[in-house]
Amino acid sequence: MTKFNFTKDEVEYFIDKCMLNEELTEILKMLNMDYSRVQISMKLNISTRTLDRRIQLLKKKIKRVI
Repeated sequence: MTKFNFTKDEVEYFIDKCMLNEELTEILKMLNMDYSRVQISMKLNISTRTLDRRIQLLKKKIKRVI
């Protein structure tokens, strides 16, 4: 399980600097609030496999900014 422990300001920073789309923004916020993969995939109406790919993309974008 991926868990981010960012502050609210850090989340906003990553949203801005990484130019995240709406879906990746929601994923980042939910991961930061400790939602499970299943909860996130159900809320976004995507499969857990698709979610895993989105999370990997999100990690790459964040890593480039750090």
